[in-house]
Amino acid sequence: MHDTILLNKISTSLQELCRNHNIKRIGRLSIIVDENSHLNSSNLYEHLRECNKSLVGEWTNIIVEKDQLDSQVAILHSIEGEK
Repeated sequence: MHDTILLNKISTSLQELCRNHNIKRIGRLSIIVDENSHLNSSNLYEHLRECNKSLVGEWTNIIVEKDQLDSQVAILHSIEGEK
């Protein structure tokens, strides 16, 4: 349940960041989540692919790192994309 909320927060934040910076397609996304999170590159990719079809696709490389954070915190470490 908590990871579902986190996935939605990430998706919404990513949409806003890409809109604000005129990014049309994400080539690489690096994100940091809590070390106890069940979030991984695969399930984040699937969620973003479903919710952000125009931004995320087979061209996207997603890297999920884990660190000591609050359970509902994610840090978008870097985003590389096409304008």
